[in-house]
Amino acid sequence: MQDDIGTLLRSFLKNALRKQSQRRIRDFGGYDIGKRRNLHIIEPMARDTAEFLCTYLCISLRGEPASKEGVASAVAAALRNVSDELAYRLTRRSDEGWRTLCDLVAEFLEACLTIDRKPYDGSLTAKSDYNGWKSWEMILSDEAPRGKWRHAWKEKPGDDFIGFHGDACMGRIFKIELTGYEERWYWLISADGSPRRGWPAAGYEASARSAACRVERIYFALVRGVERIGGG
Repeated sequence: MQDDIGTLLRSFLKNALRKQSQRRIRDFGGYDIGKRRNLHIIEPMARDTAEFLCTYLCISLRGEPASKEGVASAVAAALRNVSDELAYRLTRRSDEGWRTLCDLVAEFLEACLTIDRKPYDGSLTAKSDYNGWKSWEMILSDEAPRGKWRHAWKEKPGDDFIGFHGDACMGRIFKIELTGYEERWYWLISADGSPRRGWPAAGYEASARSAACRVERIYFALVRGVERIGGG
């Protein structure tokens, strides 16, 4: 497998696996090394991961497209082979542990499946790096905003919204009517002088939903102090 595909696969796995809920991670890792692990959680973790991988990658088995169920089975098999020690490290937010896990799953998938990029289908968000984001950073089709979004100007409702998390302003999204740019919703992160940690302060997405989700992703990453990986 080409090195760039291997790197892409590992990035996707990191995105899919690390976004699992803390409850799932705790069930998978246990409350101490080898203690109270709930291995039944592997199946839903594998299904979610397969859904993510199959959305952005072409995955085949012996020349035929692999089903999501088949990919999920392969991911589950790899997860079942994770040691108690490694599984518990994940509950302690060990970056090294997560890298090791992604490598283990990736190596297993590479050994039994053929993996490649999906071709660009012409849509605004399909192409990696199209609007400044890597393919693993794209907003998912079922992703929805979590904050409260309201019209920026109460006296003039329109395609201009401000998002709030509690009392904190996260950012703004708006649409500009320009010929050839009908699908673009622009977004801005609220400027508070805090370090950007590699995250952009502005950009655009294909819809109001995805623009709002982009603002929230960056806002919560900054709140948690998370650096952007693979940007630029």
